[in-house]
Amino acid sequence: MANPDQKTILLEQAYDELKSVCSKFQEESGASDMEVKTLLGELSRVWGKDIDDDYDIDWEV
Repeated sequence: MANPDQKTILLEQAYDELKSVCSKFQEESGASDMEVKTLLGELSRVWGKDIDDDYDIDWEV
């Protein structure tokens, strides 16, 4: 795993890229803010389940 500084940088890069993808999707599809938020919520639920299963991660803090 990356050290804490690398992890922070990677998270910031991932955030920026995801924000760009969502903005482009919204522009091209005409989706509302709520539709984008709903899509992201659904993706996080599906992706979170897969990550939990694959890596045995406990997301509770």
